[in-house]
Amino acid sequence: ALFGNEDPQQSRLYGRFLDILESKAKIPYIGRVLNGLLYNFWQDDRQVRGVWRRCTIDEYRKPAPAWETVLDIDALNAAEGEPWVWKGSTVLDEGPDVPTQLVLISLSRGGADATVVREFDICSK
Repeated sequence: ALFGNEDPQQSRLYGRFLDILESKAKIPYIGRVLNGLLYNFWQDDRQVRGVWRRCTIDEYRKPAPAWETVLDIDALNAAEGEPWVWKGSTVLDEGPDVPTQLVLISLSRGGADATVVREFDICSK
């Protein structure tokens, strides 16, 4: 009903929606803050499976932040010969005065529902 009886592909709105959805311009979402660093999971044309990365708040505020890669899923796939897909991270929050070192990361083979959970040291990577 958004387009009435007209062909959606001929609508001006359809073209605008498609441009937005296919845009390469993305704002990096901060999914987690650990030990004063901002963490983001990022996928693009170069990082097809994605990278888990981090930076400081000052770096994040820059027009082109310099991110530090924490875990490169594409490189992990190449090293292990598995089609890993990022499913997220879990952290035990022990309070503001306790630095976080170990994180549980969840990966699935090829995007399946079943996940493999690994302990990951964010300090030594």
